[in-house]
Amino acid sequence: MTTQEHIRQMAWWPTKALPAQEKYVGTAACGKCHAGIVSSQQGSQMARTLGHAADSDVLNQHIQQSYRSGPYTYTLKQNGRDVSVVVTDGDQSRSAQLQWTFGSGEIGQSFLWRKDGAFHENRFNYFSTMRGFAATPGRLQGAPASLDMALGRQLTDTEAKTCFSCHSTAMTNAMPLDTSRIMPGINCEACHGPGAEHVAAMNSRQFTGETHIVNPAKLSPVQSVDFCGACHSSPWDVQLMGAVGVATVRFPAYRLEKSRCWGINGDARVTCIACHDPHQPLAHQPSSYDHACLVCHLQKPHAKSAAGHPATACPVATKDCVSCHMPKYDIPEMHYKFTDHMIRVERENAPFPE
Repeated sequence: MTTQEHIRQMAWWPTKALPAQEKYVGTAACGKCHAGIVSSQQGSQMARTLGHAADSDVLNQHIQQSYRSGPYTYTLKQNGRDVSVVVTDGDQSRSAQLQWTFGSGEIGQSFLWRKDGAFHENRFNYFSTMRGFAATPGRLQGAPASLDMALGRQLTDTEAKTCFSCHSTAMTNAMPLDTSRIMPGINCEACHGPGAEHVAAMNSRQFTGETHIVNPAKLSPVQSVDFCGACHSSPWDVQLMGAVGVATVRFPAYRLEKSRCWGINGDARVTCIACHDPHQPLAHQPSSYDHACLVCHLQKPHAKSAAGHPATACPVATKDCVSCHMPKYDIPEMHYKFTDHMIRVERENAPFPE
């Protein structure tokens, strides 16, 4: 199903906004029983995917750095802890105080501010591979028509809510969007649902066994991938948006289900969480994923297949499987090479597999 269908049908699904924030308890409450998991999760990229501009290492390390686009020059300025962007055409200038940062900075970071009740998106992003700034992906079609437009692009209420719902915890249905009480980043309750009833149940002396919390590990393979796809775009989300070609590499759930390993109805050994522990920082070493491949595949070419290991061994190598079978593709406007999650035997000079 699409993400919106899941949200309508499920009591809880990632990005599902609730009418009241009182149902959320925060990570400190979760940490009383799950200290180790909370501690490691807080160091993950997901936990750092939204923050306040004043706390951004990216911004603080690039004060006074400039970026030029057409006739406009953008410069980051600092006043105390506040960071502002100033744009000038050489004669006049405009400025805005940046309020929110989206992205941990590992790939990049984008910036928003609010003015007259509306959110505005900065015209440039930070990109880690450049150690600097470039045009915000997918937004600019030539230079803005005026200095006021050059400062930033006003987001619709729906766009702003979409941004915050995938980068924060404890969203509500309130419109206009209320960011005063949201929890920056993806924390426990963004995936497991609001925890107030769970905490009360666990503390009750009359506990009946109902935990009142969502455990995504119990989902079917298809639901599990859709669950992560709520923010990373589910396969049906991608198909409906009409994305094609190399650009689809940015949508791992969609590409994963195109893998031969996935089968017809999915396989629990080939879901997102089979390789990625959402409570841990993302691993970048290819060897970190060998264990997932070897759940199905034999490690030695002459070993005999068994019920637990039905797939043959790779005839070329015995480690670093993903370095060959999950190639990386450069997305130019993102200035980054993304791993293609369509697991396959890559043929030399073969066209990109749709």
